[in-house]
Amino acid sequence: MKQRYLILLPFIILLLGGSNAPILHSFDVKKLSGNIHLTLKHGVWKLWEEKPVYQNITLDLVCDQGKCEPEVWGYAKKFNQDVDHQGALEINNLKKLSIEEISTKQYRRAWELKITINIQSHPWSTEILPAVYKINLVPYKNQIIGSYQGKYKQKKLQGSVTGIITKAWPANISDHLALSPQEHPRLVFRKHQLSSLQEATKTPEGQAIIKQLEKILEQPIYYDGYVPTGGHHASGYCFLALINNDKELANMGWKIVEKSLENPGRRLLEQSPIVAGVALAYDFCYSVWDQKQINTVTNWLGAQTKQLVKGDSSRNGWNSNAGSNWNARARGAAGLAALAILNEPGISNDKIYHLMRTAERNIKRYLSTAIGNRGFGSEGDHYTTEPLILTIFPFLQAYSNVIGKDLVEGSRLQWILPHYLMRMIPNNNQLNVTTYGRHRYYAGSDLLATGLVTLPEDFLPAVVPIFENSLGLKGDQTFGINMPHYAPFILSFYDKKHNLSSKNPVQLFGYNFVDQQKGFYNFRNQWINQDDFVANIFLKKELIGVTWHYPDVGSFRISGLGETWAKAGKSSNNWQEENVVILPKSSPWKTSKPLFFVSNTDGSGIVTLQTNTNWRKNSEPPVGIAGLRSFAVDYSQSSGVPGLFVLVDRFLGNNEAEEFKEKVWIMHTAGNITVKDNSFLIKGKNKTTMKGTFVVPESVKVTTEKTEEGTKIVATGGQEFFVIMTVQKKSPPPLTIKGLGMDAKVTVGKQKISFDQDRIRLSTINP
Repeated sequence: MKQRYLILLPFIILLLGGSNAPILHSFDVKKLSGNIHLTLKHGVWKLWEEKPVYQNITLDLVCDQGKCEPEVWGYAKKFNQDVDHQGALEINNLKKLSIEEISTKQYRRAWELKITINIQSHPWSTEILPAVYKINLVPYKNQIIGSYQGKYKQKKLQGSVTGIITKAWPANISDHLALSPQEHPRLVFRKHQLSSLQEATKTPEGQAIIKQLEKILEQPIYYDGYVPTGGHHASGYCFLALINNDKELANMGWKIVEKSLENPGRRLLEQSPIVAGVALAYDFCYSVWDQKQINTVTNWLGAQTKQLVKGDSSRNGWNSNAGSNWNARARGAAGLAALAILNEPGISNDKIYHLMRTAERNIKRYLSTAIGNRGFGSEGDHYTTEPLILTIFPFLQAYSNVIGKDLVEGSRLQWILPHYLMRMIPNNNQLNVTTYGRHRYYAGSDLLATGLVTLPEDFLPAVVPIFENSLGLKGDQTFGINMPHYAPFILSFYDKKHNLSSKNPVQLFGYNFVDQQKGFYNFRNQWINQDDFVANIFLKKELIGVTWHYPDVGSFRISGLGETWAKAGKSSNNWQEENVVILPKSSPWKTSKPLFFVSNTDGSGIVTLQTNTNWRKNSEPPVGIAGLRSFAVDYSQSSGVPGLFVLVDRFLGNNEAEEFKEKVWIMHTAGNITVKDNSFLIKGKNKTTMKGTFVVPESVKVTTEKTEEGTKIVATGGQEFFVIMTVQKKSPPPLTIKGLGMDAKVTVGKQKISFDQDRIRLSTINP
């Protein structure tokens, strides 16, 4: 009864006295600052089988102490997830406060808003109709609640409103200078910074960057494939033309642009990097090309922006879902193109601005959906990092220059580089990462080359020294420039002349790096050299529909002493290609949740997950099974070795059911393996070893299989698994096992290991 009363409270207040009547709880006007999201129940409707179907709409405002920007945006995912609706704030009664209200910052009346939103039912529809909402709000705890009355398509609407306030994102850049009419360059750097960049090319770093760019420009140009490179090659020539004031180089850029325009991408996925590259070339060559060339590209970019924002048919592979890399690639390119031509003569700038803001909002939804709170991407490492280097990072830099707002600092994006930094193991200037997801690959040095310029200043002391030692003058001197358009980004970074005091990454980011939203746990012992240990496990807390995902719930990776001991199998959607326990007659787990996590300051830690339940279809009573996996990492050396790893797998439910009975433990590795009784020994190239011993099952059968990627270790013979693995340069330490089964107590050196209900116990962490 109490809950119903609270829901009806705003309606009762308004019925009794209207918005001018005193309210129970006063607004703290100072708290009405940031991004305010108001969800109107049944705020839009459309016909379905000749009957009106009502959907919620969320209105997004940007406010500062109750005073809000006039521009309002709406989004109704179930109404149409492919459309953002632009509108305006017409009435805000907080704009006029009494003297007492101004001095106390307390407002004792309902917050009254009138908002008009232009509703577009479909991205391809030209019909745009206004919806008018009169909204009355009151504070309740940490929320805003209230009611609205409105009208859309001749139907009167009314319902409840719930609102939340989040930190302002993007944040204003305090020293931003507004763009001059037709100012170019503007995307990677501004016109007033050009002379400084020209001077930067004379420094040792600048000379090396230009040398690498010229080298990359000698490589073949691909006008087709998944990543056509014509536009990016054109941007490289145009950048050199701008820096050197060289008309001939600008002409070379133009010829490549012409050919790129004549060879569109097969789908929007492939068209996106073409558009991004041409937008950059246009910006760099603007002062050198003639007016006809400028007009041609301006109009082309306008048309491409519209196409990329609207999307395409799913028959052509298009995926507009917020978490998809297609969405990221396309909307990043659309936003970059719109920023390149914003306020150019001869085009409708209101339309270009609308398209730019729509692209921005799609990118923000992508970041909030696909990227976790510490930078792990739902679609795996390749599909997370590729859109970043092709379109997203360029858009973010351009957005800050043109709009004067920072989309990176305070967002998930600021954690992308730290995330990969804490997974990297340096080896001969290679920044290796054991990957997850399709293609078993990540963007590597490209990520640093394009992302450094957008990274928050506080993170640079840990990231820049790694970059310089691996890719800069102290490293291979490529500066990560593997595509031409990277060069202006990294030169722009060096032009800012950062005064940095070097910090080891673990000082800034810690030894344990955890993405709680996605369920990714990374354990590192140090950040020094190729002998560093890095172990991680992916819980997959979220399953985002209509996006790429592999059957990798609970899959783990282990590297250390210059070797990769547990790696990914073949890039395949086959459960057997992960380091997991599979049930051959059942389907892979979809998600899991953490049950337990503890960590030590040396990078050691323990995490336990429980999977979703797999149910037998139409069983009565229900027959199902869930998995429990506990993963322990010990870098304390109390065991006598630098790396000790423990895995326990148990299963909850109907273990004896026919489709759940068989269980197979799998781990992929690159080394040479010998098997003896209940153990396996992996020999690395540098004479280091990993020894794994199965405490459970007692009658375990361990075999190996050669694969395309190395060797697969397979263990069978029981319903549960308890495995201890040690990594060492010398002989493996002996194990003392007392007791049987899951009650066994194991001693390795001074380390004591056991399992207790839902967690591994180590004497150095949780005795």
